[in-house]
Parts: sequence; C-alpha cells; structure tokens
Amino acid sequence: MAAPPVLPLHPVVVHFPIAGVFFAAFALALALVRPAGRKACMTSGALLLGATVLGGLVAAATGWDWADDLAYLAGGWGPIPGPKAVEGLARRHALLALAGLAAAAVALALTLLARRKEGSPLAPFVATLVACALIGLAGHVGGTMVHAPPPPVEEGAPAS
Repeated sequence: MAAPPVLPLHPVVVHFPIAGVFFAAFALALALVRPAGRKACMTSGALLLGATVLGGLVAAATGWDWADDLAYLAGGWGPIPGPKAVEGLARRHALLALAGLAAAAVALALTLLARRKEGSPLAPFVATLVACALIGLAGHVGGTMVHAPPPPVEEGAPAS
C-alpha cells in the first residue's frame, strides 16, 4: 500500500512572515506619528520583524522542499527554480521572496539600531515598506502560480 501524499507546509507557514512585516510597518508608522510611544512601537516593530525573518526562513525552507518535490528546481540554481517551472513564475516567486526576506533583515537591523540610539524610525519604516512590497509581490506571484487557471492552448499548438 502506497503512503498517502504529504501535504506541503509552505502554504501554511507563509502567512506568518506576510502578517509580521505588515504589522511591523504599522508599528513603525505609529512610532513616526506618536513620539511619546516611540520606544514601545520600535520594540514592537523589532519583535515583528524578527518574527518575519524567522518565519521567512521557515517559509523559504518549506518552499524549497515543495519546489523540489514538484521538480521545479530542474535547470535552476540551488533553491531557485528553473526558468521553465510554471512558465517562470516559480523563479520570480523565489527571487522576490528571498529579496523580501533580505529587506526584512535590513529593516530589523535598522530598527534595532534606531531603537538603541533613540533615533528616528524613518529609515526602518522605509526599509519595512520595501520588505512589504517585495513580500506582497512574492505572495501575489505564488498565489497566481497556484490558483490561476492555466493559459489557454491555441488551436494547432502542441499540448504540454
């Protein structure tokens, strides 16, 4: 008797870094507009960005494992899928996600530095917005890859 298929963890764990980075942006925005609560907001932003980075590492590992199970890594480099995997969407998704993870790590470092020196939260906020954009785009491409209908096949074209 064959073993039942294993459900991928990636679709479950990706929600944590997505939520973390967006809530971190909100916390840092509050730090910008509420000077009296700046330190608490910066602490919250740092904790959320830390959770984002840790969750992003787990999401990257589970995504890599899932891509390997689906044979998306053929023709790629390391954890980056090949250019033909799902018409290039898998590669774009992985690159955006890794760039978003890097941006979140930079935002975390900037937040910790600004909090320690009691500096402005502007640079960490901008870095967090960049991370939000990249992680949001990665999520959009991943969702498109999984949920969008396949492109129509033209008449006379060979089916793949």
